[in-house]
Amino acid sequence: MAEDKPGLLWRSVFWSFRRGSVQYDLIVAAILAFIFLTPREFFGDQPRPPVVRQVQEVGDALGTMVFWVDPTTVEASTDEERDARLRELILQRSGLNLEIVSVERSGAPGGELHAYIVYARP
Repeated sequence: MAEDKPGLLWRSVFWSFRRGSVQYDLIVAAILAFIFLTPREFFGDQPRPPVVRQVQEVGDALGTMVFWVDPTTVEASTDEERDARLRELILQRSGLNLEIVSVERSGAPGGELHAYIVYARP
C-alpha cells in the first residue's frame, strides 16, 4: 500500500521542504520579498502623535501648571527652539496661551532623557 504524500499547500504552510531545496529557497525568497517590498502604508504605520500630559496644577497664586512631555516629540538644536516647540505642544494640549516658566530634564542617573517637565502659567 502506497503512503499518501502531503500536498504542496500543506508542505508550504508547515514548511516541510528540505533545506537547500528549490521549494525551500522559493519560500524564503517570498518571505524576504514581502518584508522588504511591502510599503509602510500597507500596515497602517502612522507617526506617533506628540505626547503631552498635564500632570498637575500647582496651588500657587499664579496658577502654575506642570506638564510632562515625551522627549521624542521635541527635537531642537537650541534651547530657544526647544522652548518654542514645548510652548506649541502645550498650547495644543491645554488650549491656553501659557508662558513657560521653567523646563526640567527628567531622566535616569546615566543621563538618558525620559521626559521634559515643563512649568507654565497664564
